[in-house]
Parts: sequence; C-alpha cells; structure tokens
Amino acid sequence: MTEPDPAELFEEVVEALTAQGARSGRMMGRPMLSIGGRMLACLDDGVLGVRLGAGSAEHAAALALPDSALFSPGRSRRQFRDWVALAPTAGDHWLPFAEAALRRLTS
Repeated sequence: MTEPDPAELFEEVVEALTAQGARSGRMMGRPMLSIGGRMLACLDDGVLGVRLGAGSAEHAAALALPDSALFSPGRSRRQFRDWVALAPTAGDHWLPFAEAALRRLTS
C-alpha cells in the first residue's frame, strides 16, 4: 500500500475550507490556510500542521493518532504547543481536524 500524497491531501483540505471562508496562501514558503489573518493549517515537509489549541479535546485526539506530534515547522526544535503535525498516514483525519481549527478560530 502506498502512502497518500501530502500535496493532494492538502489540496482537498484547501478546497473544502476555502468554501467555508478560509483563505489559501503561503507563509514562510509553506502553503497554508488562514482565517481573519490567522493561520490555521499548513503543509510543511509532508505533514499537515493544524492549529487546534493546546488542552482542547481535538488537540488531544490529534496527538493520539499514530505518527502525530507537536508541530515544529521546518523540522526546527521549536514546537508550537497549539499545533499538531499529522502524517499523511492519518490523511483521513486531515479535513476533520482542519475544520475543527477553522471553527476554533471563528467562534
């Protein structure tokens, strides 16, 4: 079985979330989605970085997935505690968690 293509997975997320009011663009060279000027998700080195909010149920659920971790953009040592990195193997979860991030930033 082949691993899902991260670019294709991200494009599916972009299509769904731009239809819900998010904007697609680039930040620090990465494709990303934002709402109200705040980034909510990005594709970084083949993983989806998604802003779920430390301590939220969604954050905990995302971290419980195999191959997930706190997001460290550009493979830096700096971890974004509100963000989770989701591997392409968790591609079925990319859209639901990105939608959760969008809801969090618009509520």
